[in-house]
Amino acid sequence: MTGSNNNALDQISTLREKTWKWAKKARESLISGSLFTLKKPVSKRFFQLGFVSFKPEGKSKIEQFLNIWLEFFKRLALYGWNKLYALLYIIPRLVRFLLKFPPQFKEYLVRKLIWSRGKLGRSIATWFILLVSFSVFFVGEVFSGSTLVFEQKVQADYLSTPTDIIPKKEVALTTVPEERKKAEAFIYSVQSGDTLYSIGSKFKISVDALEYVNGLSDITVLKVGQELTIPPSLGLIHTVKSGDSLSSIALKYDVAVQAIADFNYLFESTGLAVGTELVIPGAKIPVAPVIIPVTPSSPSTTVGPNKSLCVWPTTVRYISQYFSWYHNGLDIASSASGPMPPLLTCASGTVVRAGWDPFGLGLHVRIDHGNGYETVYGHMSRIDVSYGEKISRGEVIGLMGSTGNSTGPHIHFIVKYNGVAQNPLDFTN
Repeated sequence: MTGSNNNALDQISTLREKTWKWAKKARESLISGSLFTLKKPVSKRFFQLGFVSFKPEGKSKIEQFLNIWLEFFKRLALYGWNKLYALLYIIPRLVRFLLKFPPQFKEYLVRKLIWSRGKLGRSIATWFILLVSFSVFFVGEVFSGSTLVFEQKVQADYLSTPTDIIPKKEVALTTVPEERKKAEAFIYSVQSGDTLYSIGSKFKISVDALEYVNGLSDITVLKVGQELTIPPSLGLIHTVKSGDSLSSIALKYDVAVQAIADFNYLFESTGLAVGTELVIPGAKIPVAPVIIPVTPSSPSTTVGPNKSLCVWPTTVRYISQYFSWYHNGLDIASSASGPMPPLLTCASGTVVRAGWDPFGLGLHVRIDHGNGYETVYGHMSRIDVSYGEKISRGEVIGLMGSTGNSTGPHIHFIVKYNGVAQNPLDFTN
């Protein structure tokens, strides 16, 4: 009984304590005025962002507009200042680094080279050369447009005294005869005073071609009335023989088969009739020429002395070698230390050759004086005349030299009569 009473008293005491606490809280709520205030539940997952802080200040729209731009420029100026400050902060550090880098790099490189005992020297040199080469390659266009690199312009008067180019004036000054415009050979009757060189100059045919077609040589003397076959200016004439074919003919004259076929209107498979004459365009003289029988003529190849025929061919008179049976000319020498003396033409005539002689004379000039007389001037250092040019007695044709097979400055002077060498001292003083 006593235990029941004690439990009842504890419950009453607890209820009274809770009631007192509730009363105290109610009194505080009444004082604050929030006894019956209802609050919305606040979610911890969602929230609504307000734009109140983004609204510009100002009562009117104009004031708000101005405040917006003012705020923009303030922020822009602040951004620019920050960047400028960062730049000013970096520049001193960069300058300090550039000042310290060369000695530090040098010290590092020396340590490496000493440590490797020179093994890196080859690699460093290779990379350095490659770097310089690529630099020149990339900036080469800049140098080519500057005065550091220039090309010497050829002067207009260079061709007047050439040493390696011999102008051929007849190409521009000569009219080809009507009969030479044909692509066929024709017969020419030798006139008084004609030589192979004058005939070749007249019809624009090389002397070698005339000699080959007519079976002549350099020592052949032409006879008045003698008939010569003049080949086309474009090549040689070949008479087809038994066993000839386009291939064999082309091989003989070093010409393309198609060139012969096209020029003569032939097919490569066309059979060639014996006796047919073919024009070989651009033909080269064969090593073993076909000799065409001609009536030999034997006029005199000797002539008496004629001291008035020639003038002395130069301005010096030292004779280093005389004419003999094994030496077909007169060697007149000059000192190598001084300027080269000029060479004078023996008599008036026509230049039939002017250029390089592959058989030892070097730069040389050959002049046809008519009536069977011809002179040659060899080992020249400069030629002032060209093929086909008419020259007067005593006219300067070039300078003495030592070109070709020569041991010193001199002129090899030859006088020929009807193709046979004569003693030059018999025709000049």
